Amino acid sequence: MLLAANRDEDPARPSEPPLLLHRSPPIAGGRDRLAGGTWLALRGREAAIAMLNRHPIQGEPPDPGRRSRGLLALEVAATAGEPLAASALERARAALAESRYARFSLVFASVAACWVLGHDGRAEAAVEGIGPGWHVLTHTRLDDPDEPRAAWLLGRLAGFAPRSRAAAEARVTELMSRHAGGGVPAVCIHAGGIVTVSSARVWLGAGGFRYGHAEGRPCAAPFDDYSHLLPEMPGGAPSEDP
Repeated sequence: MLLAANRDEDPARPSEPPLLLHRSPPIAGGRDRLAGGTWLALRGREAAIAMLNRHPIQGEPPDPGRRSRGLLALEVAATAGEPLAASALERARAALAESRYARFSLVFASVAACWVLGHDGRAEAAVEGIGPGWHVLTHTRLDDPDEPRAAWLLGRLAGFAPRSRAAAEARVTELMSRHAGGGVPAVCIHAGGIVTVSSARVWLGAGGFRYGHAEGRPCAAPFDDYSHLLPEMPGGAPSEDP
């Protein structure tokens, strides 16, 4: 399973590249230095939890009492219980009952199960299973045909059947590096208040584990290997200590 993501953020918001965020269970990811949370948490070598912000509702007043969405992602990644996918979803739902959050999409991805939880800030969160095949999620719903970037990316991935991890990574990196042109909005954003500040590629399952991170735009910055943050111990269990 391959997960690839650009992080679009205010370039003035300070953050740290991937590090060990939690020891037991072991969790790795970048860290938002303002709120302390993360946009992508890797739970050992078994699951990835990604937080994507959704556009705020026009005219909605600010709510300074809302909890950081990045802290929610980290909390869901650290959940206990089996099966992990069900335990993570239960923790996410409980957190929504306990605190207020701005709009988001929360993704849980593992070889065993994948889901996305969509929270619009008002109604009960909706959960959708993610099946086999290529999928795209931006600032709206999963595989949204009315969202230009999602529609364009889905079109370019349709029928793509890579024969190797390297081929899959090369293709998604090419797509994540796409600039605006020909009526297609930028996937790699250079201008405006929110720009692409980093990128990640995560391979889970068959063929091993790999965590690549580009500190900068994927069109220019190299993907460094951070897999060592989550070493595999004898018997297949990831280490609990750095």
